[in-house]
Amino acid sequence: MQGIRRQSLVVLGLGALMLAGCSSREPMDEAAACRARLSSKQVVFQAVAPIGNEDRGCGIQNPVKVSVAEIPWNQPSVVDCKFAEALVTFEEQVVQPAAQRYFGKTVSKVRHMGTYNCRNKTGGLSKGLSEHAFGRAMDIGGFELSDGTIIDVRRDWSAGGSKSAFLQEVARQACRRFSVVLTPNHDVYHRDHLHLDNGRYSVCGM
Repeated sequence: MQGIRRQSLVVLGLGALMLAGCSSREPMDEAAACRARLSSKQVVFQAVAPIGNEDRGCGIQNPVKVSVAEIPWNQPSVVDCKFAEALVTFEEQVVQPAAQRYFGKTVSKVRHMGTYNCRNKTGGLSKGLSEHAFGRAMDIGGFELSDGTIIDVRRDWSAGGSKSAFLQEVARQACRRFSVVLTPNHDVYHRDHLHLDNGRYSVCGM
């Protein structure tokens, strides 16, 4: 009986190890698949080791440091891989077509003001960690066109004309693709940028 019991324990132990192995591979497989999708879209990025801050609760399980999504960024920045995918699609399907409609030119650079940052929310939303703390947010201060024209959120959002119309269309369409979009219309904290994030809440701050 003891021999049978030992054999049963060995079998159970092997089964547990196999299950643990499958469970640990699944997140890694999804992480690798996400990075492969970015590569297939010619995104220029570097894989980054997982980020964590136990004291604050911040972190990113599958971070990537992106310098070119669909459009080059003014500074390489770390975001969650799935959020990087959302940004690529947004730039491809919203930003570039809008630039062609309003200016007959392409956007050559996204001028952003930050992505990952272990900090709390600002403004009138509920307290707690910002989606920046999880790499699921970007603050866009403006865009640069292929002829060098600068479109600046602080200066152009309410100025009227094609630059204002472009920014407001981009923000409206962003509301269909991201959980939260905050603009200069939302509050004073966002007077100079468009905040995009894919968090738990849904706000279109137009």
